[in-house]
Amino acid sequence: MDEFIADVKSMTTEYLGYEANALVIQLAIERFVSLRNYPSSYTDEMKLSDMRNNIAKIAMAVVEIDAKDGIEGQTAHSESGYNRTYSDGIMAYKDVIGFANVV
Repeated sequence: MDEFIADVKSMTTEYLGYEANALVIQLAIERFVSLRNYPSSYTDEMKLSDMRNNIAKIAMAVVEIDAKDGIEGQTAHSESGYNRTYSDGIMAYKDVIGFANVV
């Protein structure tokens, strides 16, 4: 997993021009895992393989989360009231489909 995190960090550093916060990378990975809703039969290796297949989406989610730190990425802005509005979800994950688990 450490190698995967380093690969995501490398991709985002190349895109952003600076190193993304480790917490932001962890949040993006956790959100992806949550959305995928892996079956209990999935091993850590299977999950990591799936995440590797979707590394670009995870890296773009890191960029998107990082962009929401400032004025970029806002859906609305009010200068005098300092109101800022962002989209609720992470747009980089809009095509991520979770597994259907049997109850």
